[in-house]
Amino acid sequence: MTQLLSNFITNAGWLAPLYYVSSFLLSALLPIIPTPLIGALGGKAFGFLPAVIYGVFGLSAGAYTALVLARRLGRPLLLRFIKAEAWNEWEQLIGIRSVPVWGIIFFVLNLDFAVFLAGLTGLSIAELWLAAMIARFPWLVISAWFGDAVLVSDTVM
Repeated sequence: MTQLLSNFITNAGWLAPLYYVSSFLLSALLPIIPTPLIGALGGKAFGFLPAVIYGVFGLSAGAYTALVLARRLGRPLLLRFIKAEAWNEWEQLIGIRSVPVWGIIFFVLNLDFAVFLAGLTGLSIAELWLAAMIARFPWLVISAWFGDAVLVSDTVM
């Protein structure tokens, strides 16, 4: 499967970086696709540094899209079923009204689903986006390195 996906990216020609960046957007919209897998495939297809550079653009667009969709669509829907005061108290009670807490969650989970959940809070989208980018960047670097160093070797795989 990884061979098929990396071949698709590699054989896309000049559109390959666009497909790679778009795959991060797709993983933001379908949060069951792990972004480290995408980073590793990018590392295999482009090499370490281009995969990281393109990946930053992809992570950035994906995180922003997930946050905005959750805020514009998810939060109003949520507040139809739960009173705003109750939701605010719940956020305060479990400690998710803090950007650093979300940064830790983003780093530990490294899932786009967590970014969607963060968008449901009342915190600033810009601050959440920055926390997501800082927390998820090390994962991008590691996965791109893994793709470049390990996935390219048929002996290791």
